[in-house]
Amino acid sequence: MTTHAVTAADDSVAARFAAWAPALRWHAFDSEVRRAAASELLDFAGDMIAGRAAVGMPAWLEVLLDDGGKRAATVAGGHQSAPWTAAMANGYFGHVLELDDTHDLAVLHAGASAIPAALAAAEHRGGIDGAGFLAAIVAGIELNCRLGVATDLSLVEGGWIYSALLGHFGAALAAAHVLGLDEAATRNALGIAYCFTCGNHQSSREGAPTKHLQPGIAAGNGLKAALMAQRGLTGVRAPFLGEDGFARVYLHGRFDAARAVRDLGRAYETARLSMKPYPSCRLTHPAVSAALALRSKLGERLGQVERVHIRMGRQAHDVVGRAEAFRLQPARWLDAQFSVFWTVAVALCHGAVTPAHLLEEVPPRGDVQAWIERLRAEPMAESALRDVGACKLEARGPFGSVQVDANEAKGHPDNPLTAEELEQKFCANLALAGIGESQAKRVAQALLALDSSPDLAPLLDALGRAQARKPVKER
Repeated sequence: MTTHAVTAADDSVAARFAAWAPALRWHAFDSEVRRAAASELLDFAGDMIAGRAAVGMPAWLEVLLDDGGKRAATVAGGHQSAPWTAAMANGYFGHVLELDDTHDLAVLHAGASAIPAALAAAEHRGGIDGAGFLAAIVAGIELNCRLGVATDLSLVEGGWIYSALLGHFGAALAAAHVLGLDEAATRNALGIAYCFTCGNHQSSREGAPTKHLQPGIAAGNGLKAALMAQRGLTGVRAPFLGEDGFARVYLHGRFDAARAVRDLGRAYETARLSMKPYPSCRLTHPAVSAALALRSKLGERLGQVERVHIRMGRQAHDVVGRAEAFRLQPARWLDAQFSVFWTVAVALCHGAVTPAHLLEEVPPRGDVQAWIERLRAEPMAESALRDVGACKLEARGPFGSVQVDANEAKGHPDNPLTAEELEQKFCANLALAGIGESQAKRVAQALLALDSSPDLAPLLDALGRAQARKPVKER
């Protein structure tokens, strides 16, 4: 790990990515990376549409979208705005239901900043085909994930949400690729993005809705950095490894620069994304997967359960498993999304955890609250510090003890959503916006084939569609 700040003007991480990204071409990627990127776009597009349908257009966001600037970019639901505010809004909508991807080892949502930034940049520039847009997404996601896996500083130790903090750089790189910036300008974009970086964990601690906004802020800031670089602003040369660079200031020196660029262009973290089946923090997902398996295993004995003991990873326990009042009796979406008690209780009670449960079970009704009161959670000392980790559930009652282990939560690349399950999730998301299944399937097919499209019309048409259902405001 890096223990010293680099005082020279050079920065091997910034240099490598600035040289690599401009030369990326979609058809040079292997089939696994192309499949992963197309699936990621489909998934996030559905998340944006569903998020917009669920929360509507909050007044605080509408005032920002209407605040000057050339209205040249599309926001989910049909609004038009300045590119950087459109990127921010779409990042928010795509993340608000907590259904968007994660990279489990990097512990971040990789597309929530890169995709909205690339999309707004594409509308700003014009003339971008689907293949070029998808290549830009890969560039941004790859940087986000590689920065994440290159540090062993946990969310709790650092106090940062990596989706937002690291997302500034991925958003800048994705936007720079779309804008056609050369190596020098791309490096400036990364240096400028460092001046914008933010994204703390306090909003998760307090259950504040600003948590859902932070990746959108990163998307907008990354796009701004790329646009400023395009117009000639010089950024710092050593944003990652400089004396007061990102590695020292934000990551306390616990950053492996060699790991960040290892096999760059040959091995892709993009292919290791997890597609989320449940609308909650990914750290709850091993427990939800285990709870669903436990429910099936218990069968008719489910009603006899007196207590369920949850053993989970240390980081997961600290973020979603501590028995605090807002997790045990969640009153807001974020409280529920970051509660292993609520998510497991909903899974045991209903046999599923869906966006509808955020609307129906926050605050939890009697049956779900009764399950919450039967749950106990503790960390596993032997668990990895940073990974999402495994989970063990043990139910006790007159029948004795029944145990279930979940080593990889559903959606992980080693336990992935199938193509059919991904399409079902997309259709369920579009249903929240009043779009029927047959039409949603046609949209899905068009998005999965976007690499052969001469423009982004299939994506923009889907996002620009007016919402048919009355939204339910986020609580």
